[in-house]
Amino acid sequence: MKNDVLELECSDLTIEGLGICKRDGRVYFVKGLLPGERAMVKVVKDAGRVVYGIVTELLAESEHRVVPDCAIAYKCGGCDLRHVDYDYQLVLKKKLLMNTFARMGIVAEIGDIIGDDEPLYYRNKVQVPIRDGKFGFYRKNSNDIVEFEECFIQSALANEIVLSLKAKLLGLGITDYFRHILIKHARGTGEVMLGLIVNSSTVPHLKEAVGAIVREFPAICSVILNVNKRNDNVILGEEEVLLWGRDYIEDVFAGIRVRLSLKSFYQVNTNQMIKLYDQVVKVAQLNGEERVLDLFSGIGTISLYISRYVKAVVGVEIVEAAVLNAKDNALLNGIENVEFFLDDASARLDHYLADKDVVIVDPPRKGLSKELIASLVDSGIGHIVYVSCNPATLARDLQIFGEWFDFSYIQPVDMFPGTLHCECVVSLRRRDA
Repeated sequence: MKNDVLELECSDLTIEGLGICKRDGRVYFVKGLLPGERAMVKVVKDAGRVVYGIVTELLAESEHRVVPDCAIAYKCGGCDLRHVDYDYQLVLKKKLLMNTFARMGIVAEIGDIIGDDEPLYYRNKVQVPIRDGKFGFYRKNSNDIVEFEECFIQSALANEIVLSLKAKLLGLGITDYFRHILIKHARGTGEVMLGLIVNSSTVPHLKEAVGAIVREFPAICSVILNVNKRNDNVILGEEEVLLWGRDYIEDVFAGIRVRLSLKSFYQVNTNQMIKLYDQVVKVAQLNGEERVLDLFSGIGTISLYISRYVKAVVGVEIVEAAVLNAKDNALLNGIENVEFFLDDASARLDHYLADKDVVIVDPPRKGLSKELIASLVDSGIGHIVYVSCNPATLARDLQIFGEWFDFSYIQPVDMFPGTLHCECVVSLRRRDA
């Protein structure tokens, strides 16, 4: 019952990172408890056979437990594994992947997760919500703001900019106009874009605040005002005003120069992005003659990266700003065997598929639509490389593809140290090709 305190031992983790304990035919989910640990647990919610609890006293501690470096590790919803040493984080993540795929009936070897050599301060993008004068991150499963002094997964420079801008906006008394701060920090060039998401087209003292922040941080090359008057959780609005510098920043990865706009998607971990794309090239087994279709191509990073290994690449993306960035990026690098089209990559794409040898898909967390899967199946395409940020939707889609395609190996890459998330790369070969 609620408020009971019991001694429990953790045997496994849920996909959300909760410790799984079993006693007297009931399952207890306990935040922060690791496999092999014993603890006194207080029941906070009793739902019958499933119970939720919190640790009141740790009795037997895992050898992999560490003291979190972050002061808000147990409050913020960003990181689930700050209390776990990094090598064991990779072990736990692989086990969670294996459980997810097994539960969905997916039979494939799961490779060891390719880890990050620099698992701290890796994020090149940060979104900081602002509410009632508070700047921070959301508490897990809540809209409460947890304020921070230093985030250990976003860049050190982004931390400094957030704290300085917070002080300036509070000092000017204009925080009620602000919904979010968005910072993009190009790690290859050092350039920074600052996005100010506000609820009004007119913000007092804005020029003063912008002038002060760009003087303090010369790395800021772009300041963009984004107006969002919607009453929902969508972060960016449609109206944009350039306040300082240019409407893009540039980054360099693996010798490729790319331009990033405020709304364009870019992998948040630049070093691991290169490892991820290396795996795409590896499993695609390219020989230089392939014509490749890159779906959900964003600003064209995968297309540009693999262009040196293939005959031609066509990228399809629904975000207009990203397509414009992609075209600029091809010109910027003098790459002539790539084309980019503004279109819905989730729809039937028969006209793009007709002459292609390989299709690369890198969808958002919701995975592939039924329409796109049907289009890929009907096209007769022989080879698909699936890049996924969500193992649950990947497993769902592999179940469907399994009627026509073979796959035997899934390669995970840790794009998000400190969290439960990682990316996976899978090669699917048509059975009758």
